[in-house]
Amino acid sequence: MQQPDTSPWQATAACAGLSPTVVFSRRGNEAAPALRACAVCPVSRECEATVAPAESWFDGVCAGRLWRNGRPVRPRRRRGEPAEAPAGPAPIPLATAGGGRG
Repeated sequence: MQQPDTSPWQATAACAGLSPTVVFSRRGNEAAPALRACAVCPVSRECEATVAPAESWFDGVCAGRLWRNGRPVRPRRRRGEPAEAPAGPAPIPLATAGGGRG
């Protein structure tokens, strides 16, 4: 069986020399080399557009994220590491919300 031709962007991908076992891993510790490659990859946008991980139920590393069944996997926190703050504006405390009596 013949391998399909690669697109020009695939040849310049930072993960081009990595083992498929690493790139298509479902586990963060095994996928770490591919995730590091994505961090410096010049073609991560082309990769994500072509792979379309959410639409293809992709498993592995694409565009700097680990995907499992087409959903990005959140990195696990290490013991003692604080939780990330939620995205968006900080909540306004009720005592200073400006809706008090005056």
